Amino acid sequence: MAVDLFLPEMAPIGEKIPVSVFCHGFKGFKDWGFIPHLHDYLVTEKRALITFNHSHNGVDKTDFDQLKMFAHNSVGQELRDLESVARWIASEEGEGYHLHPEKIDWIGHSRGGGNVLVFSHLFPDWVRSMVIWAAIDDYEHLFKSISIEQWKKDRRVFIHNARTKQEMPLDISMLNEYEQNKSRYSILEAARKTDKPLLVIHGTADESVPYSAAENIANACQHAVLLPVQDQSHTFGVQHPLEHLGKAPIDFWDVLENTKEFLEDSLEDYYLD
Repeated sequence: MAVDLFLPEMAPIGEKIPVSVFCHGFKGFKDWGFIPHLHDYLVTEKRALITFNHSHNGVDKTDFDQLKMFAHNSVGQELRDLESVARWIASEEGEGYHLHPEKIDWIGHSRGGGNVLVFSHLFPDWVRSMVIWAAIDDYEHLFKSISIEQWKKDRRVFIHNARTKQEMPLDISMLNEYEQNKSRYSILEAARKTDKPLLVIHGTADESVPYSAAENIANACQHAVLLPVQDQSHTFGVQHPLEHLGKAPIDFWDVLENTKEFLEDSLEDYYLD
């Protein structure tokens, strides 16, 4: 797994640092669009940030050039990746960077948002709070354009990547692993059971994951804060590549500001209303 750790330039001496972990989506990677610039805004003197590539996301550096790995990805593998990051933060090496293993906040986009919710249910001790951007509410959303019967017959299907024009393979092992763990991987059930602070941010004009997914998550987790971004897309108007945050649309700046406030302010303030 390729991992980037961004530390405060002047962290408080002798104090452990809270850390946010950003989890990319299904056809994402840590250097897509806004992700490599998040530290410019989210890292403060009191907060570190980790971004990473999932072990089977199919990207070596910035291109999908490991499609065999992508084909063998699974929900379980991505959850194990999150567990690996959490265990590293809590390890002796993470301690060497003064990271606080009990103050890990998770930010997830799209499938990454779904992963964060399920992870919080499976490993609550490694989750302090969550912010999810344009999150899926069911992993079956990823298969909506696929004939399940054909997938089972051919053992492999291909999904189109509109940005790169690639046909990306998915082996039957992904479907089998999901179906064997369907109840364990229920995003809405995880949202229903979590007691962690949760901020749900979603564009009302999301072309990939409908806004109703955010409503479903917020209805399941009744203490969640739901923040609609009016008339915005799945990536809040950001396209790849993004040279720097100064070129991001104002709506994305609002997403960043609300995310930062939720993570850094007294979280109780979000439940007063």
